[in-house]
Amino acid sequence: MSLPKTRKYCCICSNFRGKEVDEKTISLHRFPARCKLRRVWLQRSRLVRKDFAYTANSQMCSDHFVKRSGPSKEHPVPSIFPNKVFQTSNLESENVELVFQLNADMEQGDIAEEQSDDKADSVDVSEPFISKTESPLDISIHLHDYCGPINLNDIATSKNQSTQTNTVLRIDVSTQYDFSEMSYEYGTPVNKVTVDYGVQVNSPVLTFEDIEHDDQKFLFYTGVPNSAIFKALFDEIKDDATSQTARYGATSGKGRPRHLRLIDEFFLVLMRLRLSLLLEDLADRYNIGTSTCGLIFNKWIDYLYIQLEFLIQWPSRRAVDEHMPLCFKEKYPNCRVIIDCTELRTETPCSLQHKSLMYSDYKSHMTRKGLIGISPAGVVTFVSDLWAGSVSDKQITKDSALVDMCEPGDAIMADKGFLISDITTPKGVHLIIPPFKQKKKQFSKREVQQTRTIANLRIHVERQMERIKNFNILKTVMPLNMSQQVTKIWKICAQLTNLQPPLCKAD
Repeated sequence: MSLPKTRKYCCICSNFRGKEVDEKTISLHRFPARCKLRRVWLQRSRLVRKDFAYTANSQMCSDHFVKRSGPSKEHPVPSIFPNKVFQTSNLESENVELVFQLNADMEQGDIAEEQSDDKADSVDVSEPFISKTESPLDISIHLHDYCGPINLNDIATSKNQSTQTNTVLRIDVSTQYDFSEMSYEYGTPVNKVTVDYGVQVNSPVLTFEDIEHDDQKFLFYTGVPNSAIFKALFDEIKDDATSQTARYGATSGKGRPRHLRLIDEFFLVLMRLRLSLLLEDLADRYNIGTSTCGLIFNKWIDYLYIQLEFLIQWPSRRAVDEHMPLCFKEKYPNCRVIIDCTELRTETPCSLQHKSLMYSDYKSHMTRKGLIGISPAGVVTFVSDLWAGSVSDKQITKDSALVDMCEPGDAIMADKGFLISDITTPKGVHLIIPPFKQKKKQFSKREVQQTRTIANLRIHVERQMERIKNFNILKTVMPLNMSQQVTKIWKICAQLTNLQPPLCKAD
């Protein structure tokens, strides 16, 4: 048993193909391919039917045209509708010749069906509006006549591609960074950057060349005093940076290509340490992925942790004496180092055992604690690893072996919290701390003066702590996923402060 043929209805009324109305057989007609004529059909359809939605299968019946026989050369526009009759049924005379062309991408079966259903149409399709051999770009140009007259020879299609190579718009962006005039080479210099269509997609928003002549901005962005020191530091560490900071396959040579210059990666890492920028922010600034930015940062932290060790050296007794300020020479000429501890906030761990170890009564927060030692001139000479926040200052000093580095006759200046005389005395090291107040007794005049003198000299280690924490990454609450690198970051920031001028100058 054969299924009944599916009826096809008019998109405006309830008429369907083959229906008899006033002794005339209804035929359906697709919307024309000609843009101007199709727009008129669409406008009138929407005026008479508010919920009209045009699709590729929309068809209009012959009952809406003059003589109710479908579109003709004289009356190509529908004008008769159930609730409205339009006075005009054709376009201007100069547009009549090309208004009856079928859609070029219509399948041959649909064309045959339309031609068989619309026998009354007097449409001449002997010269199709669109050639079957034309490309999709050519078809689009033909159909979108609102673009105005276009010379097809100016369009970069496949058939005239060979003649278009010299006429494509090119923008020279090499003036943004004039690498050709630089006497200093970093990694692989780029002499000229040419980008098609005027878009430079891989150019970083900010590089060190943009601020190299502004020392104040250079210190703000990197923590390094000026570009000259930055260049000298990069020269010192760049030899193995290409292989040691590669993301994958550095030794095999099969790693992913770098998105940035080597010096741009170094500048990116210093910006993150100094300003505590999020990876998403840095990724946008350098036009790279967030994961790529994270990998660059992690690789460079591991590399800098080793390469910058030379910035912190334990000085000899002679070097300390030569650079000792007058205020120390008069009061404590045997002072070798000034020490103090500081704490960095961190996220709360899930383990109760870790919580008890990391909770600091002083900060009332989960912290990590580190020990800093500076020379009387204010240069960092010792940095310990980070410990859990509950560890005492005495325990850190003992386990860090700082006292073992001193010589007999040296003196260590510290705060009252460093009760380490039982460690220093057996080694012949003197401990300089403020005097303690005895029960029911006031400080004597001498003790008050001694407390004031030690406080005035020990303040330099507090100033050094401030310099280190001006690297804002240490001011934020350290996430737990950075636990393996937090000690490295702490030491790198301390090492970079030694590039700045000493806190105290020798008199």
